[in-house]
Amino acid sequence: MSDPVDPMRTPGRWLVTTASGAAYLIEATDPDSAVTATRVVAGPIGDDLRFPRAALRRDDQPLRVMSVQHSSGTTMSNGIVVGQDMWLYLEPLDPAAALTLRRTTPVVGVAELPTVVSDR
Repeated sequence: MSDPVDPMRTPGRWLVTTASGAAYLIEATDPDSAVTATRVVAGPIGDDLRFPRAALRRDDQPLRVMSVQHSSGTTMSNGIVVGQDMWLYLEPLDPAAALTLRRTTPVVGVAELPTVVSDR
């Protein structure tokens, strides 16, 4: 198991890919802004046919992240770990919900990306 990447505590940008072929851009670059996750749907479907990829609400749009976790035995732990499902606790995507929980297929890669300089 790899060391966890915890965007809630560490600034940066990561491209997280899962067994289904889904890719998430996780951005935690501005200490005054929320951490965001954008599910990028373009790209090939994963090699593992047990994990088909599906369309999800607000694909390709940044969503505010409240927490990112993975299963560590019988407990949940903070961060993203290769080989474990990623659990994203997101802003509510339904007005009647308090939050939205997305559980991915196992993470197959976490690539750190360069920081983008904004001209704001």
